[in-house]
Amino acid sequence: MKEIRKNQQGVAAGPADFYFSKVLEKGVRVLSLYTPETRSLSLKEITLRTGINSTSAFRFVETFIRLGYLKKDPKSKLIRLGPSALVFSNNVIQSFDMLQIVKPLIDEAFEKYNVSIDSGIAEGGRFVNLYRREAKDTLVFKMPITTPHLHCTAVGKACLSWLPDSARDRILDGLIYTPRTPFSLTSRAAVLEDLRKTRERGYSINNQEYLVGLICVGAPFLNGEGTVLGAVSFDVSTVQYSLKEAVKQFAPKVVKLAQDMRPMLPAGNSRD
Repeated sequence: MKEIRKNQQGVAAGPADFYFSKVLEKGVRVLSLYTPETRSLSLKEITLRTGINSTSAFRFVETFIRLGYLKKDPKSKLIRLGPSALVFSNNVIQSFDMLQIVKPLIDEAFEKYNVSIDSGIAEGGRFVNLYRREAKDTLVFKMPITTPHLHCTAVGKACLSWLPDSARDRILDGLIYTPRTPFSLTSRAAVLEDLRKTRERGYSINNQEYLVGLICVGAPFLNGEGTVLGAVSFDVSTVQYSLKEAVKQFAPKVVKLAQDMRPMLPAGNSRD
């Protein structure tokens, strides 16, 4: 008689369950704990947050340490990401197809306008940086590889504005509206109104909401099906431009740059 495999809930497992590696899933769960907000963890914290028993958690951590994906401070015993994690993430980013599409266009715009340019993709309520060029004599800042502050960046607002309503609302419900600057929007209603205006005019504005002294004008890049895949922004300093001047100078340019990307972007399902 053919053996019937069951999953953890006692239900007969289908093909997807049969080929699913629970061990690998647990290992990925450990690495996924590390974010820009969570840079170090104790073994106990890893055990509690993943729900993995302490013995297995220890083995995962020790394996990742030997492979270089994690490292342990000999004094505090706190565990951080190791150099192999950085190399791996950079390789993934560099091999990402969308990067190959947007990079030449961003480089061309950068040389033409001499303005700092950011780009990235929105996934699961976070914004993942894709490619950035920094102009001389402008405000330089280091954006983390991923950020949950979608509501106070031009690229984040541009992505949110073109998402289907249900997908946008799910993300807004999960955001924490802690102000980064005195200019940050601090309520769901205020962000939703700003997104409505963004959609109407065709571009987003970050008026010092992420960093004091930084003005950004952004636009989403959509594929041929109209699905938002990411966004691009032009970033300037308040020393160089007023908000009105920055919008007048760069809004048409960033919208055109995003539109130039559209014919080359891959098809994808609507993120509803």
